[in-house]
Amino acid sequence: EVSMLELDGRFDNIEEMIYVENHLSNTGTRYYGEMTELLLKHRDYPGSNNGTGLFQVLVGLKMRETYEAITGTGKSQKVAAKV
Repeated sequence: EVSMLELDGRFDNIEEMIYVENHLSNTGTRYYGEMTELLLKHRDYPGSNNGTGLFQVLVGLKMRETYEAITGTGKSQKVAAKV
């Protein structure tokens, strides 16, 4: 089954991006709301308030996920606490 997301124009309220994120799956985020948080964190970047910025964030998240899978780093790696 395939679903398609189409964005036309700018986001009126970027805070509402969380509703779009809720309907996406397999985005490479570590926690719910991370994608929206990244868009909000970099509001002044070109494309941050339209589909271009969303696509850039999705690509970045998948790149991080791939890098961590290849190198064995990331959320699945257990690290001993410093005493």
